[in-house]
Amino acid sequence: MSPVNTENTILRLRSAGTAFVCLACFFTPLSTSLLGVFSVLAVAAWILSGGFFDLPRVLRANPSTLAALFLFFLMTTAIAYSSVTAVEGFSTLRKYRELLLLPVIFSLLSLSSRQRRRAQLSFVAGCIVLMAVSYLFYFELLDGERYGYSLVYHITHSFFMAVLGYWALHRSAVAGWRKFIWLLVFVAAITNLFYIAPGRTGMFVFCCLALLYLYQRLSLVKLAISVIVFVSLLGAAYFTSDNFSGRVDEAFSEISHYEPGQSRTSIGQRFDWWAISIQLIKAKPLFGHGTGSYEAAHGRAIQKSRITPTDNPHNEYLFLGVQFGLIGLALFILVIVLQLQEAKSIAKKDRQLLHGVLLALLAGSLMNSLLFDSQQGHFYLFMSAALLAGSD
Repeated sequence: MSPVNTENTILRLRSAGTAFVCLACFFTPLSTSLLGVFSVLAVAAWILSGGFFDLPRVLRANPSTLAALFLFFLMTTAIAYSSVTAVEGFSTLRKYRELLLLPVIFSLLSLSSRQRRRAQLSFVAGCIVLMAVSYLFYFELLDGERYGYSLVYHITHSFFMAVLGYWALHRSAVAGWRKFIWLLVFVAAITNLFYIAPGRTGMFVFCCLALLYLYQRLSLVKLAISVIVFVSLLGAAYFTSDNFSGRVDEAFSEISHYEPGQSRTSIGQRFDWWAISIQLIKAKPLFGHGTGSYEAAHGRAIQKSRITPTDNPHNEYLFLGVQFGLIGLALFILVIVLQLQEAKSIAKKDRQLLHGVLLALLAGSLMNSLLFDSQQGHFYLFMSAALLAGSD
């Protein structure tokens, strides 16, 4: 094959790879199976195009990708000292594949700002489709309430509605008629979140993102006034939404009636799991109990107690700490810190969006293991790459 034909083939493969990334972004909030299919196709196109030769440049330009690889390497080696079988260890390791894919997606998106923008818009379009289907379920124009008026689990749905609301609010700063389109999307997403979707995680994440947005946009005096207005609007939502008030009241009830080792409520069980997780981290603080070991280690720790068994503490920090120790947790935090540092070299509007992506992951991980969860973990993978790739 002539050099010209070879170069054209490489360009076509790279173009196909970025197209598959955009399709994966679109299906991230909608379908784990299609998300997986297009992610695999993107990686295959990257490999066939010789993308691995681009890795040194990507790792130099974005050190966070190197830290992610170190964390994934630790997770891989932790299979060797895990108390469970290698098969169980690899099953857990597979859930963290976005860490391994991070430099790959950075490489695919680093050569074209247009493709980075398409990846972002593809994800937003997927969230809008998810929201539209939710409204169709709610108004009984479609049959199906398996996940609480959604195609996906209610925690996942509410998380993506929170992110969509934040994203639309930022994009509404554009001039012209598109401002009103984005404001309409914002209102629809927040209405869905507080009046229809039952997920408390998304409500909490949106409150964090809303405060971040106000901080990003306003002076100190205006910020103080806006926080008061925001709290007032939350109060109005509480008195006008049975969905929101019901979930808030339920949370307060579960917290106030919590009895260590006796609770069977969502929050009460989390408190028990978190307490046991801290004990497990103290037992093996540096490198943890090994990949996939959480369920077995937790089961041994709760013997002769009434604490509900679980394979996941619903807290990413504790989940990482138990399996990979403080070293693994520190590497995860290092990835985030490096991305914040890298964000200093990108445009302000993209930097603000990236801050939202990272805050959504960090805030949501207090109550769920979002990096471990496929859809939220891949959201972090694709959107951090779409905003940071090419930042050198």
